Amino acid sequence: MYMKYWRLFTFGMFAVLAGSCIRADLEPCPPLTFTLDVQDKNYFNVDEAARYGLVQAKDENLPFRDYVSTVYCALYNAETGEMVCEQKNREVNGDASTETVAFPQDLPYGRYVVTVWGNMKSEEPLSEDATQAEMEAVGAQANDIYLATDTIDYNYDTSFHKLSLHRTKGALVIEAEGLPENINYSVKDISNVYSVVTKDFEYGNVTQVRTHTDWENPTSIRTHTVLCPSEGEEASTLQVYFLDKSELSQTGFSRAGGSGQKSMIVPDDVNITLRRNELTVLRYVYREPGIEVYILVNDRWESAHGMIVD
Repeated sequence: MYMKYWRLFTFGMFAVLAGSCIRADLEPCPPLTFTLDVQDKNYFNVDEAARYGLVQAKDENLPFRDYVSTVYCALYNAETGEMVCEQKNREVNGDASTETVAFPQDLPYGRYVVTVWGNMKSEEPLSEDATQAEMEAVGAQANDIYLATDTIDYNYDTSFHKLSLHRTKGALVIEAEGLPENINYSVKDISNVYSVVTKDFEYGNVTQVRTHTDWENPTSIRTHTVLCPSEGEEASTLQVYFLDKSELSQTGFSRAGGSGQKSMIVPDDVNITLRRNELTVLRYVYREPGIEVYILVNDRWESAHGMIVD
């Protein structure tokens, strides 16, 4: 009888140990760990713009931190959506091509949604639960924000996962040629661009963005502005103002110009499409008495009115 109960006890203990990982064991269970890499190291059409010397393509084999310099991580219960764990924004160090993120070892097994935000200066642009980001907020407007999200099952056999970060914004590149020597400042108004992106890459909150550029070298005028996608095809209107910084009024820039902005040059506005991870490239060429505007389309310059330029 004694041997019978001992066999039953031994069999029961074996079944428990074989069916789960006991976190009180001497050998701890593997923590939930992610290996992060960068998917969008260059813009889709970077080679096209690089052929005209407007941008320079990045080497695809640089360390992770050369593409994404900070990471913020959040983990959610896949059933309830409740955040169960977060890792505050931190700088990426080292020269590895990937970055590793490990969550606490006492995290219960289960089904989770993981979200990683990259290139955030702080958590300030993120919503309280970090499920969306205000891309025009402080610390995000000028940043090339990256994002990754995935739903995973965490158990003893699936504790290690890979996650690829994708760029959330596009970029507007503008080159200007032949402007008068006194023109050394520009203002851009871009309408109908999104300002919010969720962890699922859903965009919302259409807005208008204004940027100011003080040219360090007026003989080589080129601006690079990161922006969320347009609301639709050719839905964004771009208006550029070229002016003499010394003529700015004490109250700053006025769209209507007026006294204090006598030298302002205002080209016709242009309808453009901003897309995620894509460069939108325009060239402004000053020819007295005005400016001609060209858009880089399919590896050739096309006038803003649709005429192809050789």
